[in-house]
Amino acid sequence: MSNYTSENKKIAKNTLALYARTIIVMLVSLYVSRVLLNKLGVDDYGIYNVVGSIVILFSFLNNALTASSQRFLTVALGEEDNIKMCKVFNTSVSIQIILVAVSVVLLEVGGTWFLNNRLNIPEERLDAANYAFQFSILTFALNFIRVPYSASVVAYERLDFFAYASIVDAVLKLGIAFMIGFTGYDRLVTYSFMLAFESFVMLLVYKIFCTRTFNTCRYNGILDKKIFKEMFMFSGWTLFGGFSNVATQNGFLFMLNMFCGVVANAAMGIANQVLTALVTFVSSFQTSFQPQIVKSYAQGEISRLHSLINSTSKFSFALMFLPACLLILNIDLVLDLWLGNVPENAGHFCQILIVCSMIDAVTGPFYCAIMATGKIAKYQILISISFLLDLLLSFLLFKMGIEPYLILISRIMTRGFLNAFVGMYFLRSLLGHDMKLYLRKTISPILLFLLIISPVAYVVYSNFDGIRLLVVSVSVVSLTFLFLSYYILFAPSERQYIMSFVKKFKERG
Repeated sequence: MSNYTSENKKIAKNTLALYARTIIVMLVSLYVSRVLLNKLGVDDYGIYNVVGSIVILFSFLNNALTASSQRFLTVALGEEDNIKMCKVFNTSVSIQIILVAVSVVLLEVGGTWFLNNRLNIPEERLDAANYAFQFSILTFALNFIRVPYSASVVAYERLDFFAYASIVDAVLKLGIAFMIGFTGYDRLVTYSFMLAFESFVMLLVYKIFCTRTFNTCRYNGILDKKIFKEMFMFSGWTLFGGFSNVATQNGFLFMLNMFCGVVANAAMGIANQVLTALVTFVSSFQTSFQPQIVKSYAQGEISRLHSLINSTSKFSFALMFLPACLLILNIDLVLDLWLGNVPENAGHFCQILIVCSMIDAVTGPFYCAIMATGKIAKYQILISISFLLDLLLSFLLFKMGIEPYLILISRIMTRGFLNAFVGMYFLRSLLGHDMKLYLRKTISPILLFLLIISPVAYVVYSNFDGIRLLVVSVSVVSLTFLFLSYYILFAPSERQYIMSFVKKFKERG
């Protein structure tokens, strides 16, 4: 029990570090979007988003290898096997180098053709778009190679460094956004080049920290065949799911460009910035839990694993709900104050993506727990089917002439609810998770909470607007949220944990 207490304290400490990082990074990132929209203009901002989406299409490789590296490194750490840790790290770096070489070739051939022959980009900006594309490929490659180092930081739970590095990363991006206003060269090209250089700097920062701090993170070219086979099989299925995920999101961006033009891409780019800032809150919390979930499985502590899944789902929802609800209610005012010149449909895109993120917040722990088992083939196939179903439905709705923001409802139904049911099924089949208990202790309080607070939010939204809506919603919804969270959402033991955590935080302050 004392070991659990120690681990819980570590989670709390990491959560605080990540929260400080989250607030700073979120504010900086949102301000960067405003500066970029002002410096680049709506058209170039839209061009950068759609051009970058070609490269992002290959980010499924990055995401899959991140999940694979974190899983195998954390399992080895949970088993307290430093030799295996070293082999996993070296094998991971070798795999990254091979895949980044293949990706660059595919992007140079297929991506360049797609950019010049299929995207809806003004003729006079096509050369600049091509330069931006080349620098985006370089940025992608540098970030890709950084994966084993960042995965090691998370596995060792050195999330204080992760927080500091993220803040430096955000501040550098802010500096770049300001600097492009003083250049005499094409701003879109300059911005793309400077982002690539900034990625190189961050790669060096992570590499120096890891090699000096962890004796298992020194690359010597080793590629362990057994570990390579295990990681390759695991990564193969995460690649499959990751590709479906990225194909869905970027396929939507391509269709949006073809049916609606670059202004719509700018609106979606703004919505994704808002979503990223919001999701960062809950992902920071889940990142602090992630190593503990994997270690609990590796050490055979299944009862603690079940407890972590249930508590993380509920706490993730609570952390996400209040900022999400206030943003949905006040999105027009927030975008106007933030950007000034708001692209059409940006507000509607934001609102629907925020709803998607709330569902993802609840189901996020499912993915981590299922990944810990290593038995992910059937799970990845089913969620990939739901991703591709979303893409198909979106295309059909575009062809029917539906409003672009309404097409995103397909994402709520497929990537949201359908994936949630898939995750619950595999939690039960792979880990024996008691789904009846989960529904009663986690989902039922969430649904009751929503049933009560939704009419309150609707009444506020219907009777106020502008600044008055912001003031009233912040006060009324916040107070209602606190009351319902304490008495309906959380169980007595969870309330006690929260109060003790707050008390310790105050004592430290």
